[in-house]
Amino acid sequence: MNAIIVYSGGSNTTAVAQYIAEKTGGKAVTVPGAAEIDFSAYDKVIIGTRVRAGKVPSDISEFVAKNKASFEGKAAFFLCCMYNDDKGQRQLDKIASQMGIQKAVFFNKGKKIVKEAGNPVDDFIASL
Repeated sequence: MNAIIVYSGGSNTTAVAQYIAEKTGGKAVTVPGAAEIDFSAYDKVIIGTRVRAGKVPSDISEFVAKNKASFEGKAAFFLCCMYNDDKGQRQLDKIASQMGIQKAVFFNKGKKIVKEAGNPVDDFIASL
């Protein structure tokens, strides 16, 4: 898979983005580093971010709004949040809907889970 992972957020998001890049042989870049990317060169465009008070950072929402047409049909989304239950799923559903990305998943404690064998990030990667 030829994937680009564009992310914004803290250390949990960074850990998950870098893990996905490593496992897929893809490239992880922060939002500012994604300004000049040719998305047609990639099979998958994976967007990742954190959430605080129910909102994602403006840089990632603006990035998606500006570039969504460039990666339509090949986008996936991950959200790093503090919930690991229905509240996390509701946050994910709301944010993924706002971004218009259907393939989406949320993770709790990203730095920790990427160190575990058989973690949910591996399941997400396999589903791509």
